[in-house]
Amino acid sequence: MTSAVAPPTRFRLRRFARLGDGAARMRLLTVTGIATVLLTRAYLAATGYPQVGNGTLHIGHVVWGGLLMIVALTIALVWVGGPARNATALVGGVGVGLFVDEVGKYLTRTDDYFYRPAAAIIYLVFAALLVTASLLDGDGSTRAASAGERLAEATQIVADGLIGGLTERERDRVTTLLDTCAQDCAQEEREAVRRLLGAVAVRDPGRVARVGSAIRRRAKRLADLPGADAVVFAVLVLSHVSVAIVFAAQALTGKPGTSDAVAINVSALTRAVSALLILVAVCVRLRSRPAAYRLCRSAILVDLLITEAFNFNDSQFGALGELPYLLLAYAYFGHRLHAD
Repeated sequence: MTSAVAPPTRFRLRRFARLGDGAARMRLLTVTGIATVLLTRAYLAATGYPQVGNGTLHIGHVVWGGLLMIVALTIALVWVGGPARNATALVGGVGVGLFVDEVGKYLTRTDDYFYRPAAAIIYLVFAALLVTASLLDGDGSTRAASAGERLAEATQIVADGLIGGLTERERDRVTTLLDTCAQDCAQEEREAVRRLLGAVAVRDPGRVARVGSAIRRRAKRLADLPGADAVVFAVLVLSHVSVAIVFAAQALTGKPGTSDAVAINVSALTRAVSALLILVAVCVRLRSRPAAYRLCRSAILVDLLITEAFNFNDSQFGALGELPYLLLAYAYFGHRLHAD
């Protein structure tokens, strides 16, 4: 007797299928981790850096960070649904923040919590997480999701809804995903998900979700105002070119051979690269706006992943002031790429 063979499908599922809300949860983890580092540093400075333990033991907060990351992994492995993923991101974010805050201690023989490059290392960890979340968010800079991934995302959303229901926005998302994979997915698979969607209750979005949606709507309206592009490009050109000139002057007039001179020279180089990319973006903007947006995002990535690391090494956590401007600009060009 021969066994039945399943009919071949027209698409091939990858071993890992991306969660539709994975990038949002990754951002939540990152923001929670950043807040944990800042609150921990502020608390320790205000209390005179107390130690938990006795004459023999010192229980650093890296231990609590590791335990919380284990708790987060346990939640992710045992429970399903959006609330469980939120809890994973929040608990894991606190754990990552407590863990990475003590990076200076486990990189130095002297257990130096105030090791100068620690601030830059902490910054790079969270900057890399934020950039990765943005690249995974399908904002026009990464490959389109495959039909299998879209079907898997739709199924995952519906499965989550079996626990607490789905909002109208989530139901619309499922319908859109099923419609966009119609040519590459088997009809019986899509119909099975639609039937399951019909059995899921409708729920109102929570207060946090409503506030988040309202903020996103206002931000999008502001970004879509007439003349917003011209204002953003003008601000980028003025800020990047002027700062690049200042650092170039410092590099030319500074004393060579010192550690500060090396940092200034590298910063002058990276800031000049960013300014050049933005000037090229201005030149190509009339011919291809998407190409201009990608050039600007590349310039901001150079700032976020290289320039700001040296800035944090030099100014420590005082370098936080420049980040909101860069993150807003990065988000703006991601929105423009997605809209176009």
